[in-house]
Amino acid sequence: MHKRHLLASTALAILASSATAQAGDIYISVMGGADWFDEDQFVRTGTPTVSFDYTGDGFVLGGAIGTHLDKWVQGLRVEVEASYRRTHFDGQWASTGPYTGAIDGHVSNFALSVNAWYDIDIGQKFVPYVGGGVGWARQHVEVALLTSAGALRSSGTSQFENSGFAWHLGAGMNYEVAPGVDVGIGYRYSVNPRIGQFKDGGEFGGEGFGGEGTYTRDSADHTVAVNLTIDID
Repeated sequence: MHKRHLLASTALAILASSATAQAGDIYISVMGGADWFDEDQFVRTGTPTVSFDYTGDGFVLGGAIGTHLDKWVQGLRVEVEASYRRTHFDGQWASTGPYTGAIDGHVSNFALSVNAWYDIDIGQKFVPYVGGGVGWARQHVEVALLTSAGALRSSGTSQFENSGFAWHLGAGMNYEVAPGVDVGIGYRYSVNPRIGQFKDGGEFGGEGFGGEGTYTRDSADHTVAVNLTIDID
């Protein structure tokens, strides 16, 4: 909680000071697009050990308010952003037994970040940019065992979540469609809080697992999104 308050205070201070220095140069931006992660693993340690291999794809939505800092550094802008990702995944699980089966689940992620982007002036209406951001994110995972090879007499669903530090790097290009109005497309690589050390007490997957285990997941997402940016006088 204290980290979120610190992030919010820092973000407001940045925007307040920037707005004062750059009055009339504030912008708002909204974005939406695709989110996915490459082959990933989610591992249960304990008795028995269970590993999950899966891929996922979904969507991202977000909005930001920012300001240009051209009076300080030409092409630099900073913003505060809120985003939401939801990514469905499926794949296979395998346990020491040995037993195997299919899995189904989703990951949801809500994030607040302070971003800095550098616009590269190439003398055209197309403006490439690079940059990144840091902030706080809450990640929630729900995963269910759908089928098995005799391992379980009933399937089950478990939920895990964590919040903490998150960061991303990105690049893209904006195009001026009208004075003060840009549309663009961009890519981001985002690293989210680690999901780990959540005990299930043997409940995961119904009757067949028993025992007690903990889970660990390291998460990184890829995002390609389109955006609309409007300058506010």
